[in-house]
Amino acid sequence: MTQTRTIRSRQEMDQKYFDTLVRLIRSQGYRELAAATVFAEALHLVPGLAFKKKVVQHVNEEMEHFEVCCEIYAEIGAGDLEQVASAILDEKKPIPRIESFLELGIAQFLYDRASAFQLREYENCSFDPYCRIVGKILEEEEGHESFGAEIMVEHSRDASSRARMQEIFNKWLAVSLRSFGRPGTPGNRYAIQMGLKTRDSAAVAQEYLDGLRPVMRLSGLVFPTREELRRLGVETASDIDLRL
Repeated sequence: MTQTRTIRSRQEMDQKYFDTLVRLIRSQGYRELAAATVFAEALHLVPGLAFKKKVVQHVNEEMEHFEVCCEIYAEIGAGDLEQVASAILDEKKPIPRIESFLELGIAQFLYDRASAFQLREYENCSFDPYCRIVGKILEEEEGHESFGAEIMVEHSRDASSRARMQEIFNKWLAVSLRSFGRPGTPGNRYAIQMGLKTRDSAAVAQEYLDGLRPVMRLSGLVFPTREELRRLGVETASDIDLRL
């Protein structure tokens, strides 16, 4: 049975709820910092002042989202999220460097979109302070996705770049799918039961994939197979639909 009671402070949580909430906010904060970092490092690859200003705006928004996550993390007594997330980024280096303007567009389309789908799970989160910030973040993330889609569709008009586009797409799709976490875990079930999220990671990941199809068709791209994703380090649900 899913919990419907709203929780507003650390004092209202038991230890398991607290530990689960900490993991959710830490993961979200890390994703925001990772996006800001890799996009900022790619600024020198962006042509023209208009595009550069857009990327800078996106970086600033990601940092604002990260700052909010840091504030909530500290508010519940979990510690210094900036230190934790920075250490993950420095030590594990799970986010690849962007090597071209095309890759920047694909990364923004896929990675930012994945973050938005995860956030939508928390729009009615039982922890009220987190629930209240999600709407603002989602509004800003939508602009990031459309920016990446425009770059992808524009580059797809050059047939000679299609193979490279597919290679980059597979790479960042794998990065994005890893950010959803493993499906069907006890942690997923507990978070749903306590109203922290609404669905298992597998269902969220499938909806995310379904939403990619229109831009993929316009760009001439296809999904990698489950075996190809496994080689890229992603374990998917057995019933995942990767048809275009």
